[in-house]
Amino acid sequence: MKKILCILLTVCMLAAVACVTLVACATDPMKEAIKKGDNYTIVASYDGEAHVLSATQTVHVTNRSENSFNDVKFHIFANQYRQDAENCVVPNLYVNRAYPNGKSYGDIAFDSVKVDGTAVAYTVEGQDFDILSVPLSKELFPDQSVTIEMTYDVTLANICHRLGYTDNAVNLGNFYPILCHVDNGSYTCSPYYNVGDPFVSEVANYNVTLTLQENYVVASTGNLVEAKQNNGFVTYNYTAEAVRDFAFVLSDKFQKLTATVGKTQVNYYYFADADAEASLGTACGMLEYLNKNVGEYPYAQYSVVETDFCYGGMEYPCLVMITSGSTSYQEAIAHETAHQWFYGLVGNDQIANAWMDEGLSEFLTYLYMDASGQTTLSRSMLGCIKSYTAYVDVLNNFYTDVDKSFKSLGEYKNDSEYVILTYVKGSILFYTAYEAVGAAKFWKSLKNYFDGAQFTIAQPSQMIECFSGVCGNELATIFNTFIEGKEIIGKITDK
Repeated sequence: MKKILCILLTVCMLAAVACVTLVACATDPMKEAIKKGDNYTIVASYDGEAHVLSATQTVHVTNRSENSFNDVKFHIFANQYRQDAENCVVPNLYVNRAYPNGKSYGDIAFDSVKVDGTAVAYTVEGQDFDILSVPLSKELFPDQSVTIEMTYDVTLANICHRLGYTDNAVNLGNFYPILCHVDNGSYTCSPYYNVGDPFVSEVANYNVTLTLQENYVVASTGNLVEAKQNNGFVTYNYTAEAVRDFAFVLSDKFQKLTATVGKTQVNYYYFADADAEASLGTACGMLEYLNKNVGEYPYAQYSVVETDFCYGGMEYPCLVMITSGSTSYQEAIAHETAHQWFYGLVGNDQIANAWMDEGLSEFLTYLYMDASGQTTLSRSMLGCIKSYTAYVDVLNNFYTDVDKSFKSLGEYKNDSEYVILTYVKGSILFYTAYEAVGAAKFWKSLKNYFDGAQFTIAQPSQMIECFSGVCGNELATIFNTFIEGKEIIGKITDK
């Protein structure tokens, strides 16, 4: 996610997985991901007057771990918007920006949950009632599958956030129950953090139908299969394969521009952007830049959407939200587009290792801005270094032992610390690596990382191994010192 406050980029903790290059592999990574992915079918309708989304959702789940399970668990992020939630969905710094019309609340309410056609006594649990636990009638062993069906209503808050409505748009991000990630044979039921993006999800396949009033224009993850009109309403059907999430943005004010990059149709939905053509151009330019330098974008469509959002932007597969009224549309669009590769195609644990996608996406933004003649790389990085050193100097005036290491989301004291360490320091990490080895080796390392980890959830050690494998152990040392907070920041002059 692109934050308004700062600059962004990458670094992290070690783990033990090697970088595996798939270039010579005969199989198609996307076809394999589709084959292995769980399958979601969602049939929903949106009431624009009541601001309620009603849905029936079916999930065909296969146990791909080595352990057996007696239940299946889902994150229900929509429940975090309720009035009695322990954690507010935004940090205090953003409350006024998120709620321009005053505090508002929403939630998710379940009518029924069935397992293989039989109703079950589900429970809503978790640290902040944000986990749906579905009991199974019999143990689910490795490679076995089960079908879970649920009906629910999502009531939206009046908030400029991932999930909510405003006067201009309806954001439907993280609206549906999504399977908890299984790691080392157990569900990772991490709580919702209002700092960063508290999401970890495997790629899956989606068939989503949405019915709503005909005055809405719909931007969506996936490909539009069919649209049917009926008595003032339109029913849209979308499919998306091998994606980590599914999101919509709706508005009765949208205008739309379209272009093509390679095999991908690029859409820009907007209502207030005074330079929409330039915004579309940035989306296309960044897509083309990363197609060339990292790997080809495999999806048929990519939509950039101007909407009301309290941060700078938010990434979803094949769709990104860009904050209306932003002073840096171009930078935000480039950053969120970079996330289509790093978060979308190459996943990571965004809770434990946010630097892996945020930091890298920001540094790629700076490289693109330099390549496209907008802002030199040295000027962008000079701003990063000044911000980071000023922050550390202030802390050193108050504390004797300042912890500058990368952390998981729950360990950051506040949003500012998260931004400075994850985004700004992360940017400096990747810049340090880039300057140490040169552009050619940097891109080769990144391409190896992409080829070996696409459609998976990558570990920090994979990234480090890919860079050190091409560039030598010096790169592992650079990564490790930044991860541990022992880095030495070099000087830079604007060129």
